[in-house]
Amino acid sequence: MSPDRNSPVEAVEEWRVATLSLILLAVMFTVLIGSHIVANSLLSIPWLLPEAEGALIGIPVALIVYLLVPGLVGIPREALFITVPSRSILRWAGVAVVLVGAVTVGSVVGLSGTLEAHVSDRRFLSRVLLSAVLLGLLAATTEEIVFRGYLLSFIGHNWGWPAAIVLTSILFGLLHNGKVAGTGASELYVLVTTSAGLLYALVTYYTESVWNAVVLHAVWNTVFHTQVVSIEPTETQPERAIISYEYAEASFLFGGNWATATVSPFVLLVLVVASVTVLLGYRLNSLKE
Repeated sequence: MSPDRNSPVEAVEEWRVATLSLILLAVMFTVLIGSHIVANSLLSIPWLLPEAEGALIGIPVALIVYLLVPGLVGIPREALFITVPSRSILRWAGVAVVLVGAVTVGSVVGLSGTLEAHVSDRRFLSRVLLSAVLLGLLAATTEEIVFRGYLLSFIGHNWGWPAAIVLTSILFGLLHNGKVAGTGASELYVLVTTSAGLLYALVTYYTESVWNAVVLHAVWNTVFHTQVVSIEPTETQPERAIISYEYAEASFLFGGNWATATVSPFVLLVLVVASVTVLLGYRLNSLKE
């Protein structure tokens, strides 16, 4: 980052940075959880899945809160990677599609199972797709602006960018330390989300815009954490998804008997390769320049 972008953040006292960081993390969880609680009591929208209704409240609240904070503390948004979105988000949306495609195709090729597509019911299709996009955007917007928009910049200006990229990625992974669909693979899930955080941090740092990471994160969540694509064992397969792939047995690479294919060493490998590709690609470009 250029000196003129560095100075506004470097001028903020460390105690103020630490306090603001904790407040932003608390706000993030409040928005993610609170928006669903409020929506469940106030909204009942037939064209949305119940779990997606909270996004209609959470997304605008998150944007308003997080975009107002820099002005309140006297830091330009541009110094915090929260710049105006550019056309580069289209390129990173394409990268996200390649990533989810690699995971989907790799899982189908590597696992013996049954593939089904439910696209004939247009009402179901539109309801799931719209809900999935909203859910993907809710998590991506709130988490990325906090972790990569604010924390990455704060830590980077105080401890250096390598430390910022690593630390925010680890924190991102640790905060996802929960049981995964009853598989008990929480440790693996932490590794997968940490590697995802590493990818998002590298993209944010090198492009100097958090919105590219938001797009990557949103596409990933939309596809794999909703009813759009489901690649799971028969016993944990949801009742219905737009594209479902049921398998009976899996090798260690695809989670074995303790994790699903989308939370497996294979996914971890895909994300690590993507991160290394971004890192080497931008470093080689900088050497050429």
